[in-house]
Amino acid sequence: MSPSPVLLVHGAWGGAWAWGFVQAALEERGIPSVAVDLPSRGTAPSTLADDSRVVREALEQMDAPAVLVGHSYSGEVITDASAGNDGVAHLVYVCAVLPEVGETTLGLMGSDPTPSTLGEAIRATDDGLSTLDPDGARRDLFNDVSAEQSAPIIELLGTHRLSVFGESASALGWKEHPSTYLLTTQDRVFSPELQRTMAARAGNVIQLDAGHIPLLSRPTEIADAIAAVAR
Repeated sequence: MSPSPVLLVHGAWGGAWAWGFVQAALEERGIPSVAVDLPSRGTAPSTLADDSRVVREALEQMDAPAVLVGHSYSGEVITDASAGNDGVAHLVYVCAVLPEVGETTLGLMGSDPTPSTLGEAIRATDDGLSTLDPDGARRDLFNDVSAEQSAPIIELLGTHRLSVFGESASALGWKEHPSTYLLTTQDRVFSPELQRTMAARAGNVIQLDAGHIPLLSRPTEIADAIAAVAR
C-alpha cells in the first residue's frame, strides 16, 4: 500500500523553502511531499481564511487523503483548513499553535508562562507586514544551532502579515482527525510549558530536543514522525 502524500505548511516569515531539509529526508524514506506558500507572507492584503483556502486547494490536488503538517503559526491554518475536510488523513503539529475555539496565536503567546522575547525582534512595516531583526531571530529561533548554520536561513526570512496572529480558526479540524504534536524542549517562541498545554489536545506527542526551527536542526526526526503516520 502506498504511503499517504504529505502537505507541508510553513510558519511566519518562512516559505515553502523552509521545508527543504525535511522534504529531502522524506524523499529518502519514499514519502511524497508538497510544500505551499501562504498568502500572509506576501504583499497583497490577506487573512487567515486566505491561508486556509490555499491549503484546502492544495489538498484537493492530492491523489489521496494527506498528512497535513504545520509549523508554528500555521498550526492555526491547518486546524482551520482540515475542518470538515475528508482530504486529510492525519494532522502533524511541529511546535505549532494547536488552538481551542477562539484561541489565536497572539493570545496563546500572551498566556505563555515563560513569555517569549520574540516580539522585541519584530519590525512592523507601514503596509501591515513585518520582518524579523536578524539578531533577535538568531536569539529566539535558532538558539539550538550555530551562527554558521543559521546565517543562510536567516537571510531567507521574509515578511509576514501581523494581523493574522490575532485571528482564530473558524472550526477545529483536530477534533475530527488523528493528530500528532512534535514538542520542542528548547523552544524560545512557544515555551515547552505552553506547548504541553496545546499538545494535550493531540492524540500523540513526540518530544524533540530542539528550538523553534527543528526544520533545520532536526529534519530527520521530523521526517521519521511524518513517515510513521504516512505509512
